[in-house]
Amino acid sequence: MHNKYYQDELAYLREMGLEFSKAHPEAAHFVGEASNDPDVERLMEGFAFLTARIRQKLDDEIPELTHSLVEMFWPHYLRPVPSMTVVQFEALPQAAKEVRAINRGVDLQSVPVDGTACRFRTTYDVALQPISIESVLLKTEAPHALKVKFRVADGVSLKKTGLKQIRLHLAGDAVASRSLYLCLVRFLRRITVQASGGAPVALSGATIRPVGFAAEDPLLPFPATSFNGFRLLQEYFTFPAKFMFVNVAGLDGLAAIGDVSSFELTFELSRLAEPMPPVNNSNVLLHCTPAINLFSHEADPIRLDHERVEYRVRPAGGKPDHYEIYAIDKVAGLAQGAAKPLDYRPFLRFARGAGDNFRFYRQRLHPSVTADASEVFLSPMPPEGSQDAYTVETLSLDLTCSNRQLPAKLKVGDVSAATGTSPNFARFKNIVKPTASIPAPLTGDVHWKLLSHLALNYLSLVDVDALRRVVSLYHFRARVDRQAESAMKLLLDGIKRVSSAPATRLLQGSPIRGVGIEVDLDEDSFGGEG
Repeated sequence: MHNKYYQDELAYLREMGLEFSKAHPEAAHFVGEASNDPDVERLMEGFAFLTARIRQKLDDEIPELTHSLVEMFWPHYLRPVPSMTVVQFEALPQAAKEVRAINRGVDLQSVPVDGTACRFRTTYDVALQPISIESVLLKTEAPHALKVKFRVADGVSLKKTGLKQIRLHLAGDAVASRSLYLCLVRFLRRITVQASGGAPVALSGATIRPVGFAAEDPLLPFPATSFNGFRLLQEYFTFPAKFMFVNVAGLDGLAAIGDVSSFELTFELSRLAEPMPPVNNSNVLLHCTPAINLFSHEADPIRLDHERVEYRVRPAGGKPDHYEIYAIDKVAGLAQGAAKPLDYRPFLRFARGAGDNFRFYRQRLHPSVTADASEVFLSPMPPEGSQDAYTVETLSLDLTCSNRQLPAKLKVGDVSAATGTSPNFARFKNIVKPTASIPAPLTGDVHWKLLSHLALNYLSLVDVDALRRVVSLYHFRARVDRQAESAMKLLLDGIKRVSSAPATRLLQGSPIRGVGIEVDLDEDSFGGEG
């Protein structure tokens, strides 16, 4: 429950109590402003709490209807946005002689915050290569170029490593990183390599490939039933650093320079972004990946006695307020004397048939009464007509959780503790301060606006106002942060014109007809070209 409802009702009772005491002096001792009776105070506070819940319910915009529809098509929209950061790995000396793979999904841990260590999960694969960046130089005079000098680990044969691709993270100040990204993606002419003491050699097959736009590179877990483009919008507004990665691909020609202790890649540019801030070693990094504050967790067991319609799901642990449920992954019920547990399936999923006799459950989300977070309630639904439908069971739940607002208290370098799945051949640390978590939008009319997506087609994109409405739906932070809200309004004002025309493209040799859409933007609203 939002605190403003409670405070409004309590203030009303006290102010009206004063007016009532003036009209009825015989009751002034009990309800007047100067009353010191603790029982009366508790009664007023309790009454304010109950009436505040009624007011909030009236303002809820019928969530019982909208939540069910949103849960079916866009379940991610009913979930909080956890804290995010970027983590950099560094190979230990004994492991720096070869390429090591660190698969996405590795769990990392922070130093304790209020007694709880925050856990993060990596979202990109990382190839830990036996190279490091020695220097970064941007030539601002013509011909423009970005020069990155790499140091090869001692005793490593560059030819034997089979180095064909290097992933770079463009870090640091937002203006610098985005301007550098624009230069590499749009203004690149060619890439050359130069061994120490040698002449530059053009890498004819080398190219720059953006990272983070593919369906297999999500930062936020996203259902297959939802349009992937909306995930990109939400991630861009929530954590734009996720997209500040590029692959320098097609580096097969590196083997031609032989075994050297260092080499330099020169990215020749047709021009620079305007404005173009200074660039140094802190703006180009290796072996990085975004990470999100999500992890597997268990819930306290629930005794299903069928005496209530729904049961609150509580994350296990001594400090439940340090955890917030992101998703329910599995529900299983074990009856007394049963040989094995019975699985419960989500009711609002399309994987059920008319003849199914499975147990189901529904979940309901509600704003927390104690914090700016959400609470989850579970409603088990046993099969109709079953003789054991109302047998007392113990439910066990597997969850995906976050640490609420705890990660926002972490600093750069605090996410550095190993876990059971983190690599034992590398050290790591976060190079970006973790962001604050964003609560799920559970109240207001936002879900009714979201339901307009049911009629989604290209017409939603060819009207300026319609495009602005779609974009604003996925700026979650703008709902809780005034500065982010102002930035969003400036960005939306920067969408000046949208035009469309029939278009034909060749796809695998066959002509495909569609619609080409052009969007005119005011670069001043976006802080420059980048």
